[in-house]
Amino acid sequence: MTDHFSLEVYRNIFYSNISAHLVIGIDAPDYTILDVNNAYLKATNTSRDALLNKPVFSAFPENPNDRESENIARSSFSFKEAIATKRPHTTSNYRYDIPVPGTDVFVERYWTTTNTPILDEAGEVMFLLHTPIDVTELVKLRAREEANLQALKDQRKYLQATLMQAPVGIGIFRGSDNIVEMINPQLATLYGMDREVLIGKPIFDVLTHARGQGFEQRMEHVRATGETFKGKEVLVPLVRNGVQEDVYVDFVYEPFREEDGTITGVITIATEITEQVQGKRQLEEAEERARLAVDSVGMGTFDLDLITGQLVTSDTFARIHGFEDGPVTRAEYVAVFSKNDLLNRDLAIEEALKTGQLFYEARINWKDGTLHWIRVEGKVYFEAGLAVRILGVTLDITEQKYSRGEQKKLLSLVANSVDMMSILSLNGKHSYVNDAGRALLGFENDQQVSTIHVKALYTPEDYLLMKREVVPAVIREGRWSGKMTIKNIKTGETIEVFNNSIRIDDPESGVPIAIGAVVRDLRPENAAKHALEKSEQLLRSITTAAPTGLWQSDAAGNIIYVNQTWIDWTGIPFEEQLGEGWLKSVLPEDVPFVVKKFKQLFESHAVFEVEYRILHADGTEHWCLATGRPQYNSEKVFEGYIGAGVDITEQKFLQQQKDNFIGIASHELKTPVTSIKAYTQVLERMFRKNGAMKEAGMINKMDGQLNRLTSLIGDLLDVTKINSGRLQFNDQEFDFNKLVSDLVEDLQRTTQDHVLVASYAAPQFVVADDERIGQVITNLITNAIKYSPGSKRIEITTKASENEVELSVRDYGIGIAKADLNKVFEQFYRVTGAMQHTFSGLGLGHYISAEIIKRAGGRIWVESVEGEGSTFSFAIPLKKVKS
Repeated sequence: MTDHFSLEVYRNIFYSNISAHLVIGIDAPDYTILDVNNAYLKATNTSRDALLNKPVFSAFPENPNDRESENIARSSFSFKEAIATKRPHTTSNYRYDIPVPGTDVFVERYWTTTNTPILDEAGEVMFLLHTPIDVTELVKLRAREEANLQALKDQRKYLQATLMQAPVGIGIFRGSDNIVEMINPQLATLYGMDREVLIGKPIFDVLTHARGQGFEQRMEHVRATGETFKGKEVLVPLVRNGVQEDVYVDFVYEPFREEDGTITGVITIATEITEQVQGKRQLEEAEERARLAVDSVGMGTFDLDLITGQLVTSDTFARIHGFEDGPVTRAEYVAVFSKNDLLNRDLAIEEALKTGQLFYEARINWKDGTLHWIRVEGKVYFEAGLAVRILGVTLDITEQKYSRGEQKKLLSLVANSVDMMSILSLNGKHSYVNDAGRALLGFENDQQVSTIHVKALYTPEDYLLMKREVVPAVIREGRWSGKMTIKNIKTGETIEVFNNSIRIDDPESGVPIAIGAVVRDLRPENAAKHALEKSEQLLRSITTAAPTGLWQSDAAGNIIYVNQTWIDWTGIPFEEQLGEGWLKSVLPEDVPFVVKKFKQLFESHAVFEVEYRILHADGTEHWCLATGRPQYNSEKVFEGYIGAGVDITEQKFLQQQKDNFIGIASHELKTPVTSIKAYTQVLERMFRKNGAMKEAGMINKMDGQLNRLTSLIGDLLDVTKINSGRLQFNDQEFDFNKLVSDLVEDLQRTTQDHVLVASYAAPQFVVADDERIGQVITNLITNAIKYSPGSKRIEITTKASENEVELSVRDYGIGIAKADLNKVFEQFYRVTGAMQHTFSGLGLGHYISAEIIKRAGGRIWVESVEGEGSTFSFAIPLKKVKS
């Protein structure tokens, strides 16, 4: 073979090969680096001078923070094995971190390496050819999959424990006999029975005293109609501990539905409220006695709703304030206060909102001109930390008047917060800025805080945003939050921040008087993001290639060189591989596809990857991934390709195992997740009904995560069905525009930040699976919404030609890089770079959509400019001929 080419040709092929290679001497323990190709230098971010004639472990030292991997020992062992056996030795999926030149930093990497001994004419080892494959992403993907599956199992256990430990009784009764299928300890305790006694039996055969009370008929109605029944303070006769009791219960009957929607039973949620009912009656009696007692000593009572501002008072309260004809409005009560005491009154209310206790004394002016002193005492009631109500009494203390000092002012914001906290008057100047805010804005004293106008603290663009959007939104809606840029008046530095602003209203009139803000400095967060972007850029710069048979072609597509590895694989001599002879190793059924694909690629001169099967010299079938890169001379004339073929048989087997695993796991998870979601929704309604809003909020968050989980499981199931050819289609004729219109209307309700603008061609009818086509349309629109966070407009357009109908979804979002356009419809493709962690998902939606359109006889494509937006389109035939 050396007769065919000069040493310079082999060196050019070696240096230009896209697979990473390192030539290592056999001088143990140094293993001196003799030569290295360009792909290896790029993959390891090193230079040729830094590696040549250096011991390999000096050039690539062990990461001092990773002693467990023993990567140097494993590499030495592989070198020795290859030298001793004179055969290639492969080490799979082991960790060997790469140092960043000029630093002490190492980048975590996992590799599969092959050390191939190169023999001289006498059959002795001259040197080793070291070929690494970067399998970092595959190793991490497996780890994430295992962690996700374990999380699902843990969540199921948690929910089961939650149901069993729920503070309310929960049970499922099946069939017309209401047989107990599931019952938690709380419901069994309410019934006064053991769970084991109840399971599997008709409930009214056990609770005989509850028969004939209408419960059977209500449950039958729920099963027959699917309507929920709610019972409030219902009296239920039960026998508990051998004694018949009258038990008061709040309960709900919900239909239990199977996956197909069939109602097969009733879900019961019950809470015993016997003590509450009895306590309520006792409280009502106590309140009446208290009212009589208060009236008897001349105290007036009041009830102030802090949310609505509504004030309810007794007749005695009105008389104490000089209104003999009965209660009046809150404003009229306030109007009789002495102007000199209104400030004390307001301060006392502010203090009460802090301490929970209201107390003050003030002078009031009666209509007859007399001056009276009153003493007001009350209690503030809070919900979720927010003051919502004040209950109290007022006593005329004119005869016992005395002076009091002013109340200490309530601090409106925490002075030592790490975030800026401020109060901005409506005249554009601050009345308060805490220490963190002063440092952020560059204020040095109180005078600057109170005199510098807000305009000086923003860039011109952000001041317009503040003036035209932020302030109007706060006044109109009560709050605004978002990113903006502020300016430090001392240094002139512009700083990106996240601003949360709320409206502050006058407590009496409800008129807005100021804007409160909590502002977070985003510089630490942005610095972290920039560091991440730098790291990701480094990762993307490392080219991944497989150790394979090398090949070279001329401009006409004829093979002019293959290396010994390819010859060993196929068992076909070198001379017979040339021209189109290499196709003899390709399985006959794959040859037409391979020839067509290679012809297209040679015409386009594009970088490519093609998968096909070959017959090994040992008679076994192997999958091969062929990659190639076009070569040009100094005059930019195309001269052919240099490429490699990677044996991906193991990866194909692992991919099939993964697909099978995902399919089985997704199918097995679907049913319990559906049941979990039903129980979660029931629990949320129960908690909200009982006023447990915090717990209801937690359950609602769980329900949201279950929705996301259900969507992910659905995507995974669709992918496994696509890969196995089991994705079913139910074709029927339908109005394409109506389908699009209905979906646009539904999806518009899911977003308040985007406007879906649709324009339709004349009505068109197609024959296809409307649910699957709807799945594609939904995916394109929801992705347009997701990937255009800074733009509000999404455009949906339908067109019709003689043979097909076309739909396009255009957004003005982040767009797609030109290099990634050919990957959009691949499995697990997601946004790369700085946006990768911003958008959630598995990257399956576009792949599933492409497969659905392909099976509908249509086509799908994307047009995009990075930073300007994307237009996703598909077209399907107007009439589909069924086979």
